[in-house]
Amino acid sequence: MSRPAGRFAPRLALAMGALLAAAIGAMGLAFAEDLKRQLVGDLTRSLLIEARLGARSVLDARALGAACECRATVIASNGVVLGDSSLDAQGLANMENHRARPEVAAALEGREASAVRRSATLGVEHLYAAAPVAGRDGKVRAVIRLSLPLTEVARRVGLARRFVLWTAALTFAAALILAWLLARAAGRPLEEMADVARRLAAGEYGARVRGPLGGDERALLGETLNALAGRVEETVGELSRDKSRLAAVLDQMAEGVVAVDAEGRVLVVNPALSRLLGIDAAQARGRGHLESLRHHGLAELIGEVLRGGCPAARELRLFSPEELVFDAHAAPLHQDGRRPAGALVVLHDITRLRRLEHIRRDFVANVSHELRTPLASIKGYAETLRDGAIEDKTHRLEFVKTIEEQAVHLSKLVDDLLDLSSIESGYRPPRLETLALLPLLQSAARDAAPAAAELGVRVSVASVDELPSARSDADQLRQVLANLIDNAMKYNEPGGLVELSARAEGGELIVSVRDTGVGIPDSDLPRVFERFYRVDKSRSRDAGGTGLGLAIVKHLVEAQGGRVWVESRQPGGSTFFFSLKAA
Repeated sequence: MSRPAGRFAPRLALAMGALLAAAIGAMGLAFAEDLKRQLVGDLTRSLLIEARLGARSVLDARALGAACECRATVIASNGVVLGDSSLDAQGLANMENHRARPEVAAALEGREASAVRRSATLGVEHLYAAAPVAGRDGKVRAVIRLSLPLTEVARRVGLARRFVLWTAALTFAAALILAWLLARAAGRPLEEMADVARRLAAGEYGARVRGPLGGDERALLGETLNALAGRVEETVGELSRDKSRLAAVLDQMAEGVVAVDAEGRVLVVNPALSRLLGIDAAQARGRGHLESLRHHGLAELIGEVLRGGCPAARELRLFSPEELVFDAHAAPLHQDGRRPAGALVVLHDITRLRRLEHIRRDFVANVSHELRTPLASIKGYAETLRDGAIEDKTHRLEFVKTIEEQAVHLSKLVDDLLDLSSIESGYRPPRLETLALLPLLQSAARDAAPAAAELGVRVSVASVDELPSARSDADQLRQVLANLIDNAMKYNEPGGLVELSARAEGGELIVSVRDTGVGIPDSDLPRVFERFYRVDKSRSRDAGGTGLGLAIVKHLVEAQGGRVWVESRQPGGSTFFFSLKAA
């Protein structure tokens, strides 16, 4: 909360005015007291002189009082008042002994003395001066005491005090005005500096002290504040840029990243992890990692790092919204060499790698399985021939024919494997050119006619409207059509039909190959384009298939920027579709 501005000037003015007024007042009081001492001293000297003269000539109190215009008292050596110019005989009779009076006691000892006190008789403050009256033998035989009321002195001292007080009041007012003006002049730069400091504290790092600051310490303070503001602006700007760069890096990272503090509260969740775990990064921030991330394996990894202070790694699996596999690496965040101030976890998505490993294992197993059958057949018939069947003229040609058929199957399998490998590795990039699609469909149907006749299947091209040209690789397109037609014939029924068709749709050409065979179960539709996957394994192997034809089709079409899919019904047959870009 900011403090109210504008208090410096009145405080400084009041302080200066009060200090000056106090100084003037103290000096005035001291002057008044000194004036009183001087006046009392002058009166004392005058009274002592007159008392001395009276002691030498006149012992009549009334005559002496009239001559000195003061009160005169004659006191015997025993302290008894012999005469007083202000009292009659009755008054004298009632007066107490004066021997104890300080000035009288001193005079009785032969010294002149004075004293100031309130008169017990008249009730007014008086100045008393006493002189001894000595006899011929030098002994004090009486005391002459003169006294004057100090009312005039009090009046003059009062006048002096009032003068001093009025002077102090006027001086205070003048000093207050002058101090206010000076304080305003001196405080305006300070107020501007305070405003700049408040703006800097509020995050306005471009605030600067403007205007003339003079040539004193205020200028130095203003320059220092401006230099500090520049450094702060530069540092904050650099931190903001670093934060922006870090945020951009985290936002663009494919790996999931989460950072927590020493208590396990989430500090940062990048968008990749937010998508992977299906959490809201803003809601997760500041909450416990187990509550926010909702993954026990990840929570255990974070807890291990926070407790032990050492990096750790493990493989984690996520089963919702889909099964994912992560290689999780966690490291402690240290601060000043103390216990971990937090932990940073990076999740590398290795789901595709694990799937590829699984596919590789399945591929090796499938290849081994596919090779085992023809190799076993070749080996068996070769051993039979070696063991004497070569002399059997009735069966040896049949054995040799079987060996040849299995060798052809192996050769086709190897060719398909090499084709698939070259397509996947990018060694056979499509050479796109503008092609007329209908002649290619008709050519593919003619090429398949002999094999179709052996299977009792008819291959035809449906009548189509005028089609735009396609952008495709002619050789690869022929291979796609050949594989789809071959697959349609193998899974067809005797007397069935394989029909090729095409249509233009939204900047694409959609090509279809339809058969009237047994169809594909719904459960098998998602996997028909996998390598070595067969819906009816025994029938496909009997028909000489390698299980790679549809996988090759899929890769060739996708390499040209198209897509491939299948629709099927049981009974009723299947229809395979693929798309090509229109020229």
